[in-house]
Amino acid sequence: MVQTRDIREIDHQITLTLQKNDFDAEEIVGLVDKREQILQNILNYIKENPSFAESEDWLSLVEQTKKVVALMQLETTQLGNNLKKYRYGNKSVQQYKKFL
Repeated sequence: MVQTRDIREIDHQITLTLQKNDFDAEEIVGLVDKREQILQNILNYIKENPSFAESEDWLSLVEQTKKVVALMQLETTQLGNNLKKYRYGNKSVQQYKKFL
């Protein structure tokens, strides 16, 4: 099915984008939205052809999705940790400014 290939390509783009030191979150959102639209078409296809849900193509796509989700979760956690550091640093600067 051509659409699974499209999802694999989008997943590859998401992975490459997430591996950049300074990635654009809007780019990720756009790719995820595009992926969701294609996935909806595949899910509709599965409703009509339930045997596809047991195919190697579909099962490998599910595994790939799990890897992409894990990578996105890792990046989200790292961004959250960086934000905490930034806020802590900002509070420290505010504390020192009181003495000026």
